[in-house]
Amino acid sequence: MMRSLVTAVVLAAMACLLSLTTGVTTASAATACEVRGHQDDISEIAKSIVANACGVTDAGTWYTWTGGHGAKPGQTYGAIDWSDKDKSKFDPIRRGFDCSGLVRWALSEAYGYDIAGSPGLTNNIYGLYPPGSQRFGAEAGLDPLLPGDILFWGKPGAIHHVAIYLGAGKMVEAKESDTLLMVSDFRMGAKNDYAGALRMAPKANPPGGSPGGTGSIGHATWGDSLNVRAQPNTGSSVVRTIPGGTSVFISCQAHAQSITAEGTTNDAWSYLPDLGGWITNIYLKGPAWVPDVPSCGDVPSGGAGGGGSGAAHVTWGDSLNVRAQPNSGSTVVTTIPGGTSVVISCQAHAQSITAEGTTNDAWSYLPDLGGWITNIYLKGPAWMTGVPTCGGTGGSTGSGIAHVTWGDSLNIRSQPNTGASVVRTISGGTSVIISCQMHAQSLTLEGTTNDAWSYVPDLGGWITNIYLKGPAWVTGVPTCASV
Repeated sequence: MMRSLVTAVVLAAMACLLSLTTGVTTASAATACEVRGHQDDISEIAKSIVANACGVTDAGTWYTWTGGHGAKPGQTYGAIDWSDKDKSKFDPIRRGFDCSGLVRWALSEAYGYDIAGSPGLTNNIYGLYPPGSQRFGAEAGLDPLLPGDILFWGKPGAIHHVAIYLGAGKMVEAKESDTLLMVSDFRMGAKNDYAGALRMAPKANPPGGSPGGTGSIGHATWGDSLNVRAQPNTGSSVVRTIPGGTSVFISCQAHAQSITAEGTTNDAWSYLPDLGGWITNIYLKGPAWVPDVPSCGDVPSGGAGGGGSGAAHVTWGDSLNVRAQPNSGSTVVTTIPGGTSVVISCQAHAQSITAEGTTNDAWSYLPDLGGWITNIYLKGPAWMTGVPTCGGTGGSTGSGIAHVTWGDSLNIRSQPNTGASVVRTISGGTSVIISCQMHAQSLTLEGTTNDAWSYVPDLGGWITNIYLKGPAWVTGVPTCASV
């Protein structure tokens, strides 16, 4: 989500990213929102992405904090950004988008379904990699970019801004509260934290069409809360939960664990690369074996393809720690078994590890798990083929710091008190980005009394510090503006 000098929507330090003077977009800037050159070099998908974003920009749409993150893509009313209450005070009565809400909507209109998924936050968009996509590292700069490419700032797991490239050094973005969507000059960022770009795959066929052996889009789920799992069985970890009625991209399907649910028995499971996991075909509308979707082949470990950024790779060994930073001294965000199929967004050279008779300094970032794993425990070469280099080594950035929750079901609330509405419920052990903290309602829980609450921008709400691992007042996190 966009955070800036004026709004500091992730935290005040992220404001250094923005070196341009901000303000309401002028009419001339709005009319300049268009593909700039390369008309013959870009896909229809890229043209559509730009046209969608420019359409709402030209219409004078507002930036609104948390805008565009409803159950379906589209403009929503915003919320107050407590790190800059004054600038965002009108956001709750303005319909519009924040940075990732805008990109989520532009992508959904281009592809015909919500490819980023709900809630479609910056890290969700960064983790996308439909077959046929391309990634470009930050070190490449502008040279390889084409109109329609998706631009990112931050680090894996802590992406804090996203925009759409127009060409000729320009981009369209939802920048900050109290401004309209705008066309801006491309910027590397004051902290040089431009994280690279994603060129989305060209649209090969309409929803439900023949995949030509590469998968198929536009399949609808049904039911209530549906678990997408790391493996094609109910004993594996849940990587995502989606509502019934979600349109999903299927890359392939396989015969695996037989499930009986809703009066039906079926052993077919489909792999959803955009979500990084498997769903039983029982909850896909249509026949038991989805027409025109190829077989994944033999998937004893739950894998579904490989090679390339965002592809599924398989771990080995016993209990494997996924860490907040690419080193063995950092916090463990989760532990997974060997044989788990994981999605890798990028890899980096960091702490050198010696284990299992091997020494390696390469670590891979797992966006679905929010952390890093040494490449020693990934099947394949020491440096993963086809996986790009990360634009940094993760962890804290100007946009916030990754921390880990504990406990059972934890409520994220719209205000820092227990009387406020619950905007999200998360499990203990979740890695979260904190933008700021403040003293508010005092709670006594788990034998502890604490009045500190932390704001979690990617979830759009507050959590008591009692359920954050670490001290009562989180070290290194700034104080929010008063509520």
